[in-house]
Amino acid sequence: MKCFRSVMRAALIGVMLLSVSAVAGRGQEETKTYQGIESIRLSTVSGDCIIQKGTGTDVTVEVVSSYEPRDSFEPIFNDRGKVLKLSEEMYGSNSGRSTWTLTVPDSIEISFNSASGNLELAELQGEFSAETASGDINAEDCGGKLELSSASGSIDLRNCAGDVRVSAASGDIRLTECSGEFEVSSASGDVDVDGVMLKESGSFSSASGNVLVILAATPEYDLSVGSASGDATLNYNGNPLIGRFEFTASYRHGHISAPVTFDGEDRYERHGDRYVSKWFTKGPETPLISLSTGSGEAVLLEN
Repeated sequence: MKCFRSVMRAALIGVMLLSVSAVAGRGQEETKTYQGIESIRLSTVSGDCIIQKGTGTDVTVEVVSSYEPRDSFEPIFNDRGKVLKLSEEMYGSNSGRSTWTLTVPDSIEISFNSASGNLELAELQGEFSAETASGDINAEDCGGKLELSSASGSIDLRNCAGDVRVSAASGDIRLTECSGEFEVSSASGDVDVDGVMLKESGSFSSASGNVLVILAATPEYDLSVGSASGDATLNYNGNPLIGRFEFTASYRHGHISAPVTFDGEDRYERHGDRYVSKWFTKGPETPLISLSTGSGEAVLLEN
């Protein structure tokens, strides 16, 4: 009998341990719903964020976390009337992750910043700003005003429209089938733009990375494509060349290439370096299309 009780006790302890393990594996979940919110500020340490469009006017916030120890993480909800502030508190060392899922209506102003968390935006219209240290930023089918930056993470926009301002320190930037006004720059990453349509002026640049811009239509507004030490390539993708085209490159280390005969060429010095500039005009003098490079290639393609 004593042996039987020992076996049963061991079995019971085993079941309890399995139950505790299962609860820990599920992590923690918390969901809150708010009304009348016009602005959201979310700051995370390492938590990812997904922001998606809802069907109503309410704002729903769901947090799923799996940190160990469990009491080392706390989601903070601060509702101040029309402004909702969300953040993370960490207590001591821990391991795990968290994901914030925000379901929101259109026309809400949203700000996100994180040390290493990723951000995903989908099917939203409004005003968005995001800043990450190493997290990636992805946006799809969004419109309005987008100000996005990352130190070492990548930024990827697909089918977005509006006032788009994107910057990265060492991460790559990619835009696919986007339209609007653009100011896009990376310090050492590549800038890859495919199927862009300018609704206002556009600027795409990198300090040491390559820049490739493929147009969806002939620009009606000024456009500049440049890299300090990488290649700067503008592809008209079969659309007509219209406007004044100006090219700049280092005289000794750069190269200029275009599928037409240049109207003129000039050489000059700037900050102790020698540069060459070339230009031509097709039709009217506007818009102004500028391609520049230091030690790379400035290339214009018709197809």
